Amino acid sequence: MLKAIKKTRIYEEVVAQIHDLIRQGRLKAGDQLPSERELAETFKVSRASVREALRALEAEGLVVSRTGSGTFVAELPVESLVESLATLLSKEKDLLSDIFEMRRLIEPQIASVAAERATQGDIEGMKRILEKQAESATKGGTGVEADTEFHFAIAQATQNQALEKLVSGLMEMLSPSREESLQTPGRKEASLASHYGILSAIEAHDKDRAEEAMLRHIEQVEENVLPIEEPKPAIGYPASDGRARKIS
Repeated sequence: MLKAIKKTRIYEEVVAQIHDLIRQGRLKAGDQLPSERELAETFKVSRASVREALRALEAEGLVVSRTGSGTFVAELPVESLVESLATLLSKEKDLLSDIFEMRRLIEPQIASVAAERATQGDIEGMKRILEKQAESATKGGTGVEADTEFHFAIAQATQNQALEKLVSGLMEMLSPSREESLQTPGRKEASLASHYGILSAIEAHDKDRAEEAMLRHIEQVEENVLPIEEPKPAIGYPASDGRARKIS
């Protein structure tokens, strides 16, 4: 499990071995590390080197030191990732395009899993949410609360708590831009129609259609929220007639 240290950069070797154990799952979140004395004896290094390694690991956020209790592998909840992204988003407006890229990569897959696992109760709950969104739109509201609730309901239907937390965090951090988007003329009606298309695919347990519907929905929202960029040059390859063909 643990090996004696032989290289000259002692503390870095200690850090590297503990990294490996965490990556391999042999040390899990919440596990307590051996004491400094035990680690020093196991690694055949000084306690000063062990302390330096533990400080480096704590600075990386991989371990936490608790006075009177010891050192533990840190919990790495999805919330910590979301908080970091939210902080960045508030400072770096350009990050919004990166968030949408992440949504395109993640949420269609979530919709696909939801289509596979959704119960009848999940589906009925989504229908009620969309009824609320439609009612809000009819009364002149944006329906952003129901919009958020719908995306979270899809995540809940995956029966995966990590995905639920991730989507919840994404919706929270994107709330200002989504509120603004839904105030654009015709946007809230288009959003509701997209949601019904996603729900239809989930109710049919059609994974591919759910994935495609969610991707199309995110792309439509992105076009509405982000400024239009200059199209990238087409990448082509020589055709038999000597002209370049576009690769789609």
